Amino acid sequence: MNVYLAFAIIAVVSYLVGSVNFARIIAWKSRKKDITELGSGNPGTMNMLRNVGFVPALITFLVDITKSGLCCLVSKICMQGSGVEELAFFFAGLFVVIGNVFPVFYKFKGGKGVASMVGMLFFTPLWWVGFILFLLLAILLFIIDYGVISSIGFIVGMNTAVTIYVFLKDIPYAWAITAIIWILALLVCFKHRGNFVRLIKGKENKAGFTKSIKKIFRKQKGVEEISEEQVESEPETEIIIDEDDDKKGN
Repeated sequence: MNVYLAFAIIAVVSYLVGSVNFARIIAWKSRKKDITELGSGNPGTMNMLRNVGFVPALITFLVDITKSGLCCLVSKICMQGSGVEELAFFFAGLFVVIGNVFPVFYKFKGGKGVASMVGMLFFTPLWWVGFILFLLLAILLFIIDYGVISSIGFIVGMNTAVTIYVFLKDIPYAWAITAIIWILALLVCFKHRGNFVRLIKGKENKAGFTKSIKKIFRKQKGVEEISEEQVESEPETEIIIDEDDDKKGN
């Protein structure tokens, strides 16, 4: 197959895969809620965590990174032996992220591309670097509870590692791969511009990660938490004063 035609097919398929928003699907299936009408309105992991729950948010994140990573990996396998298989991998990732941010299925109103880009970076040969970085930033997220810092920190850290790797290994079209991952980093940062402004002003919303983890540990220890919904649903206790008893007491 002609290389240019193959890359065109990769672009179209990857974009369509990226356009499938699992946050919307999972929020509706699990809670019958439209995630775009909750919280920040962003159909992504952090908004899912704050407004739908820890488990749905975790499933959303895992599905998004898996769909992105597999799309990149399949593109690489299909181009095996062409000499541009590594470029095809990142080229697919480029269009998965674009699809996530500007999905054709949702009038081009999508997420911020973090999970899709994380998936692409996790499926590289430097997955072990990503795993270590992910654990460190998960700890940081637990401490500060600001998702934007951990998200951008992971992307910048992995982008730096991948850039060094492709040039040290003399990967064909290393310059193009580098351009792709840093352009995507800029796109993700642009989508988070509001978060950065709120962070500087001290008005950024907490991710809710710390609260969710503490809640899980409390449940494991057998400490039962009462939600606001439960409190509201409890019937009010009426106090009835018997007039005869009242007179006797006087």
